[in-house]
Amino acid sequence: MGCDEAPSTTESVGDIAESSLYLALQQDENGQPGGILITSCAQQVLPNVYIGGYKAYEDVDFLHKNKISAILSLGHFKEKYPSGQFIHKIIAVADNPDANIIQHFPAAIKFIDESLAAGRRILVHCLAGVSRSPTIVSAYIMSKRHIHPKAALAIIKQQRPFANPNSGFMDQLRLFREMDYTFDPSNPAYVSYHQGHPLLSEHAGHEDEYKDAS
Repeated sequence: MGCDEAPSTTESVGDIAESSLYLALQQDENGQPGGILITSCAQQVLPNVYIGGYKAYEDVDFLHKNKISAILSLGHFKEKYPSGQFIHKIIAVADNPDANIIQHFPAAIKFIDESLAAGRRILVHCLAGVSRSPTIVSAYIMSKRHIHPKAALAIIKQQRPFANPNSGFMDQLRLFREMDYTFDPSNPAYVSYHQGHPLLSEHAGHEDEYKDAS
């Protein structure tokens, strides 16, 4: 299935941030979202860094055409390709405002850094390429340039204008700035935020060790 076709997925429609220009959800007989997502493939938002949705991840022709050899998946995805074909890291985090995405910033930033340092092009993707992946790339930009979340997101929107992190993720990007662009679970700002958002621990997510290419 190519980037011009709609993928099938079992991930919850509730995890999808809609954009009327780029997303369409199949309706059931009651007019409710049926769970089939149509979204754009991916755009290069920084040198050698692409943001996309699931379609970009599953389209091996797209990946090869754009010389992408590293993939950072944000969501409850499974390995699709044989070991050694791509460097691949999965961070299982939901597109939920209560999801603790900030705790994954250090590992995600490190993976992006290592991929770029090795001369690789990297795809950072979630389901729609609207909320989770722009959040992670925003955090990456912030860590390098020490800028406000809105400024980081504006850089992404130049190439992917429908990038739209959910409200909880925007709060955590602002918290990341308050923590001086680092993540420390003992930081008073994080402790205070976590106490005010008790669901964070229920949506912690986890990381899978990435597979290296041979």
